[in-house]
This record gives sequence, structure tokens and C-alpha cells, in this order.
Amino acid sequence: MKIGIPRAMLYYFYKDLWTHFFKNLGVDVVLSPPSNKDIVKRGVANSIDEGCYSSKIFVGHVHYLLDKCDMIFLPRVENCGLREDYCTKVFGLYDLIRNIFPDVKLLHSNTNYLFLKREKEAFLEIGRQLGCTPERTEKAYLDASASAAQAKKDAIQKQNELLKSDRLKVLIVSHSYNTFDAAIGLDVVNFFEKNDIAVLHADVINEKEAYAKAREIYRRIYWKVSGTLLGGIDAYKNDVDGIVLISTFPCMPDSIVNELIIRTVKDKPILSLMIDELDATAGLVTRLESFTDILLARRKKHG
Repeated sequence: MKIGIPRAMLYYFYKDLWTHFFKNLGVDVVLSPPSNKDIVKRGVANSIDEGCYSSKIFVGHVHYLLDKCDMIFLPRVENCGLREDYCTKVFGLYDLIRNIFPDVKLLHSNTNYLFLKREKEAFLEIGRQLGCTPERTEKAYLDASASAAQAKKDAIQKQNELLKSDRLKVLIVSHSYNTFDAAIGLDVVNFFEKNDIAVLHADVINEKEAYAKAREIYRRIYWKVSGTLLGGIDAYKNDVDGIVLISTFPCMPDSIVNELIIRTVKDKPILSLMIDELDATAGLVTRLESFTDILLARRKKHG
């Protein structure tokens, strides 16, 4: 059996956990390629206009996988606790795909901590659907969870080392499925790295500590990822030269949180990028070049 995993949305939050879990079970995984024009075209053609660009790209990845695997892995992750919800576009992906492609076979589970459906139980359900014993599935999950936790610690350590550099530094504030998607934010990251500018990520941080800090800044923060990003800004803002916000149109959480960031952070240049399927690369590069000039001028002025 081959399990397809769309390289979009939740994949960028859980890729280490998922890949190690299926590897531990000996399941063959078919990962869709990085986003490209063909996948974007597939996604836009099969999505409603009101969908955010990120979800349209996800639909394109699912469409790509339809004839390349036996089942597509599409878990529903609603929340990780009280006021730690994912965006409705994220936990509604199962229903979205089920309606767009009614004949597709989905490997599915639910995670909702408010209804006592925890992550471990969700993975046990996945193992059951794959015909694995509970004991084998639990071991595979625990090993994968440990591997994912170590990968996160390594990423945080690497970023802390980067903070010691004298290079110009920018903090990327964006959902990871936007930051690292080749059709959304990856060109931004590559631009800065090619120009010898150190790139830090607001979500590369201890999530619980970041979310607690975010609630001190704005106690009614609702979305888990937005809270992590807001706490990450507070942790890193004094060590970077500028902040870059990357969002896709029309993201409702980002439309609120980005405005909060712009009004709250007053001592750092902020570049806000809103990406959709109509964006041209040339215009993006011009904005990035102008922002870099501002950062260089400020660094020269302040020594």
C-alpha cells in the first residue's frame, strides 16, 4: 500500500512526526513534489474563489496524488487545547477534499483536545486503519514523536547560533506552510540567503513558552499558530534588523494578527507581503530589494 502525503498545509507543521511514523510502520509514502505552476493550476481550477491561496495549493497537491497512491493521508487537527485552535481552513481540509473529490480514499483521524481526542489516540486510529496492532502503532508513534521533538530542539539551537552572527538579520513571521512553499514564501527566504542576510523564523521556538508570552501581549489570542508567531516576535525582535510578514490572500487570522504586529512593534522595519495566484515575481523582488536597502541604511546609521 502506498500512502500519499500532500506537501502543503499541515505537512509543514508535522512532517518530521508523519514521515518517521510511517517509516517506523514500514509504510511506503508518496510525497507530492514542491509546489509548481502545474500544481497551482490544478488547485485553482478545483477550488472556490473564496478559498485562501494556501488551501488552493493544497487542493492542487491532492489532485496530483490522486492516481499515484492507494490512499491520501489527511488528518483533521482542530486544536491542541483551549484557545489553541487551528484556522478553520486547516481543520476543514478533510471536508473540503471529500466534497471536491468524493471518490478519493482518505486515511483520516481526528485530533481535538477539547473532546479528549489527543494526538496519540489519533495515531492509534491511523494504525488501526492500516491493519497494525495497537502495540506496534504506539511504539511507532512514540519513536516518531521523540524524533520530531529532537528535530525541533536542533532547529532552535541552530537558530540561537545564528543570532550570534554579525550578518544582517531578518525575522520571517509566517505560517510554515507559507514560508517554505515554493509557490508562496520560499523565494523570499532564498532572496535573503543569496544576499548573505541571515534568516530567522518566528515559529522556531518553544511553542508553549511563545504562546504564553503572546497571551501577555494580547490575552485573547485565539489561533495556535498566530500565538506562536506573536510570542516568537517578542523573543527575537531585539536581535534582528527587520521583520517580514508573509501571508496569503485572504487569510482571516493573518489579517487581524498582522495588523496587531504592525501596531505593536514600533522600533523595527516591517515588510508585509500578501501573496496570491496573481502575483508577479518581479514586483516581489523589487519590494525585497527596497526593504534590504532600508535595513542596510539603518545598520550603517546605527553602526
